Amino acid sequence: MTTFNTQSLLAGFGRVKENNGCAGVDGVTIARFERHLVDNIRCLEQELAFQTYLPLPLRQILVDKGNGEARALSVPAVRDRVVQSTALSVIEPILDREFEDCSFAYRKGRSVRQAVERIRQFYNDGFHWVVNADIDAFFDSVEHRLMREKVQHFIKDPELVRLIGLWLAAEIWDGKHLRQVERGIPQGSPVSPILANLFLDELDEALLAAGLRLVRFADDFIILCRTSEAAQKALAKTRDVLAELHLTLDEEEIISFDQGFKYLGVLFVKSLVMAPFDRPKKEHRVLHVAGTLDVVDYMRRRREGGLSYGPSLSD
Repeated sequence: MTTFNTQSLLAGFGRVKENNGCAGVDGVTIARFERHLVDNIRCLEQELAFQTYLPLPLRQILVDKGNGEARALSVPAVRDRVVQSTALSVIEPILDREFEDCSFAYRKGRSVRQAVERIRQFYNDGFHWVVNADIDAFFDSVEHRLMREKVQHFIKDPELVRLIGLWLAAEIWDGKHLRQVERGIPQGSPVSPILANLFLDELDEALLAAGLRLVRFADDFIILCRTSEAAQKALAKTRDVLAELHLTLDEEEIISFDQGFKYLGVLFVKSLVMAPFDRPKKEHRVLHVAGTLDVVDYMRRRREGGLSYGPSLSD
């Protein structure tokens, strides 16, 4: 049975519907897609079978991060979210078993609460100094060549590899202009979280191999050490590993539990853990939503331009 068939695509649509979300650049909402669900699924199935499927550009949405800055989300069309969700159901079990136990974000059965409990355990074991850091503009900085190499290493289905290449090299529509994504992983796509974890798995492996106690949640992480000197060495090791991934640290600090620090919204002070797990979910104010795109004209121009299959992961 192939990855993409009527049954698997319908299941993919079910997951997209559960997650809700807005329309993409074509203006097609989930409800509108569902009104002609059978025809839409059959169309996707044929396009995928004959390798004529092309993802539409991503629709840019800017939301307020709450600190005066804007976070750019790049949302695929519903049809593309269906295909990505279907692909994710296949690649997730393959990749997740490769991930390390220190990784807590974007994984089924894992949570902030579990990450906090792991930190508490390390503290009780005598690790009272931490490197508290995050990666500078991680989702915008991932180098595609390295990402493609990691995908090819674990995913052996050539069609899945090709599709991931298309999604990595997406175009983004900001309402006025189209731009090609040359670096980074678009935030807002179903496959982006697992690709992020795949890219950072090398960091996890390197730090764990060095005997370090690591807790990572996406691109935010802490390393727990027994002494401040050990924390300094851990920070230097982290910089070296990130340099190999062409990434750099953004904010970083070496601090002790006696001084207190905040991680994942939780305050750690000595043996105290002040975790507002019942806090209300943040509402992110939408600053800008790109308008729709003339999809018919776009697809015509793209095919005439000889971009029918997009870049290969082997390029």
